[in-house]
Amino acid sequence: MTTASGATAKPAKPAKTDPATGSPKRGFRTYGRSGWAVALVFAFLYAYHLWGGVANLLGVVSSFSSFGVDVTGGIWALLIAYAAVPLLVYVAALLVGRTLSTGARIVVFAVGFAVVSVISQDLLTLS
Repeated sequence: MTTASGATAKPAKPAKTDPATGSPKRGFRTYGRSGWAVALVFAFLYAYHLWGGVANLLGVVSSFSSFGVDVTGGIWALLIAYAAVPLLVYVAALLVGRTLSTGARIVVFAVGFAVVSVISQDLLTLS
């Protein structure tokens, strides 16, 4: 007796294709090495702004407390936004760029980095 006498193999799921081009859809599983390399390079650039936001958060709060000044809710909001914006924009760029080619993904991350730079400078000016 063989084991294949009554068993049938399940057919493999067809790859999802883009209806416009007929090529396989790109997603997180098909991000590719170049896509993840782009994401990693831009992660370091975004981390620069994230580090600055966290440093300002800690520095401003410690400076205010050393002078005996209370930190108001508005200043807290500005400092937290300054620290959170790079992370939020990076995640948004990662999600937007998941179905794009590598060149388009670079543009999305670069535009996101420019947005983070502008927002960070605006928040720094306000506080």
